[in-house]
Amino acid sequence: MPYGAFCQLEEYGNKEAFIHVSEVASRWIKNIHTFLKEGQREVGRVYRMAPDKHMIDISLKRVSDSDKKRKLDLFRRDKRAEKLFEILSEKVKKPKMKLEEVIEVITKEYEDVFGLFEDASAVGEEALNKIDITEDWKKAIVEISQSSIKQRKKEISGTLTIKSLKPNGIEIIKKALASGAAGSAKISYLGAPRYMIVVEGNDFKTCEKKLRNAVETITKEIEKAKGTCTFERKEE
Repeated sequence: MPYGAFCQLEEYGNKEAFIHVSEVASRWIKNIHTFLKEGQREVGRVYRMAPDKHMIDISLKRVSDSDKKRKLDLFRRDKRAEKLFEILSEKVKKPKMKLEEVIEVITKEYEDVFGLFEDASAVGEEALNKIDITEDWKKAIVEISQSSIKQRKKEISGTLTIKSLKPNGIEIIKKALASGAAGSAKISYLGAPRYMIVVEGNDFKTCEKKLRNAVETITKEIEKAKGTCTFERKEE
C-alpha cells in the first residue's frame, strides 16, 4: 500500500509484521512499488512491538549491508540443514531416537546447525563425539554430510623476498621456485625481488605443513647459491 507493506516473518511462524514507508529506505520514497514487490524476501530489523495489539514493526533501512549479507547467508544455511534433516528422516528407517529429539539436541550445541553437517563432512563421526544422539543417527549424518557437502579448500599465502648477486641469479631463483612449487604451492611474480606463494588444502593444518615445506625448500636452494630468502606471512 502507499503508506507501507505487510509482511510475514519466516523465522517466526510467518507472524505478520508491518513496514512503514518511512522505514523502507534512507531516502524519500515517491512510489513504494519501486522498492518492494509481492513475494520479495528481505532482511528486516524489529524496532517496535505491541504484543497486546499483535503489532510488530519492521525496518529495512536500519539493516546494514554486512548484517543483511550475514543474515541471508545464515538463512540459506538453515534451509540447507532443513533439507538434510528431511533426507535423514528417510534414511534412518527404525530410529532409536526420534528426529525431533535429535534436532533439539543438535540445536543446543550448534547455533548454526548446518555447521554440524560441515564438520561431519570434514572429519567424520569424530565431529559428533560431543553430541548426545544415538549411533544410528551419527552414522547417517556422516554419510549424508560427506555425500552432500563439497568441502571448501582452505588457503594460506605469503610473500617471498629473494635476492641473488650471482651472474646467473635469475636461473638460480627460477630453479629454487620450481623446487618449491613441486610441493603443491602456487608461486607468482609480484615484482623483483618479491614473489607470492599460495598453498591450498582441506584444512589449515595441511596448508601450514605445505607452506612450511615449500618455503624451507626454496630457502635452502637460494642460500646454497649464496643468496638470501625471507618470508612474510599474509595476515588474514
